Amino acid sequence: MTVRRLALAATVVAFFTVASRILGFVRDIVLSGTFGASGDADAFVSSLLIVNSAAAVLLYALVTVVIPQFQAERSDHGEASAWRLAWTLAAWVAALLVVFAGFLAVFPQAAASLYRIDPELAAASEPLIRIMAPAVLLQGLSALSTALLQIHGRFAGPAAVGVAFNAGIIGGVLLFSDAIGIEGAAWGVTAGAVMQLALQMPQFVRLMRGVGITATLTHPRLGTTALLAAPVFAASLLQQVNNFSDKIFAASLEEGRVAALTWANTLGQAPRALLLLPVLTPLFPLIARLVADGRRSEVVGAYRRAAGLLGVLGIPVAAFLIVYAQEASTLLFERGKCDAACVDEIASPLVFYGLAVWAGFMGFLHNRVLSAVGRTRQVMIATIVVVAVTIALDFALIGPLEQSGLALASAVALFVNVGVTFTFLRQEFPDLDPGPLALQQLRLVLAALVAVGAVLMANLAIPTDNLHGWELAGALAVKCLIGALVYAAMVRVIAPGDFAHAKTTVASALRRTSRSA
Repeated sequence: MTVRRLALAATVVAFFTVASRILGFVRDIVLSGTFGASGDADAFVSSLLIVNSAAAVLLYALVTVVIPQFQAERSDHGEASAWRLAWTLAAWVAALLVVFAGFLAVFPQAAASLYRIDPELAAASEPLIRIMAPAVLLQGLSALSTALLQIHGRFAGPAAVGVAFNAGIIGGVLLFSDAIGIEGAAWGVTAGAVMQLALQMPQFVRLMRGVGITATLTHPRLGTTALLAAPVFAASLLQQVNNFSDKIFAASLEEGRVAALTWANTLGQAPRALLLLPVLTPLFPLIARLVADGRRSEVVGAYRRAAGLLGVLGIPVAAFLIVYAQEASTLLFERGKCDAACVDEIASPLVFYGLAVWAGFMGFLHNRVLSAVGRTRQVMIATIVVVAVTIALDFALIGPLEQSGLALASAVALFVNVGVTFTFLRQEFPDLDPGPLALQQLRLVLAALVAVGAVLMANLAIPTDNLHGWELAGALAVKCLIGALVYAAMVRVIAPGDFAHAKTTVASALRRTSRSA
């Protein structure tokens, strides 16, 4: 993929990711305003986590394994053999999805037993899981389609699926919550999954016809690929354990804390969707191709540039979420049944999710590069360490800090993940010197601290503690602009190379977005 096509793909992904994230916020705002921090909201977000986790495991494993294996197969055995391998994997995964979705529909209590720490939550989740069971199959098929389309440089369809999924949930709440309560949201999940797959099908069918694929269940490298996929699948499954551990521990707290923690996590994860995925989604196939072609020095260069760009983007966002967790939660969630107490329960863990933004960015980059060079076992080892650290800290921190302790546990574990995965990267790429990288990131942290100081000074003239609605939005926007300008000026002075790279990337994305419009 050329630099021009990479930039265009990043712009397309960014556009649809932003649209999906905006709808994701609207979805959570509608849910919180309709049901508040209540038992019904807890049951819905707990059930949705099961459905989304299954899709996330598949999407991560398929994209992480299939793309590098496809590139390697194409280099060694030709285009036709590579597509036969991809189709064989798709056929087996689809068959397993049918079995798994059917099991959830018939035995929802098996999945609901994950929340048996709170019997009422488990019982309330069972009918919702049964309603959402078809969404597991549909989202899994969508993940398959995403992996195959990205192989061929098709990013628009896969990037747009989140828009359809969130729109389905919003529609279900608005249209049916008065009549059937929280089950309206569950039916919205299934409707969104139907729209998600339907959105990809035209592009997928055209691509399949173009490459001339025929159905098959065997391939000479199927077993080898399955062995490589096993640790990636296990690592992805373990990553989801982190999500479940937070919710399971939160279920032991007062009613509504599971939902509040989920909404705080949604807001804390927003930078990943808005900034990280648009940059790294098109970059991953490029890195996989560089590895397949033996151009390892270029992989190191691509990593260094990506690390600088992610630092420039991620560090100030982390600072914003830490400083303005209360204001951001108030602005987005205080309406309907989500009152001031509900907002407080969301804002307290959001501070620590903000702290984890940079670590989440870098850990994601490390995992993708390790997977591209076939070091999936190291990814699994790092994930095991992260899960162990998270659960241990969950036990230690939930007592004194409640749901904020669960968020802090996740943040600390993400920093541990960065250290472990970077150690593995150094083993693979000895030229990857940690000294310059650490200095690069420290410069950006210093720039962010100066910007935070400017924002705190602005607080004296523009207090936002007791503001609401549009008045809060306007005041917060002014202070964020002040912080952004100070940060940009500082980065330009103390990290000019990273500033120039970020400026070029953002300017290119804006130009291409303008042309597309």
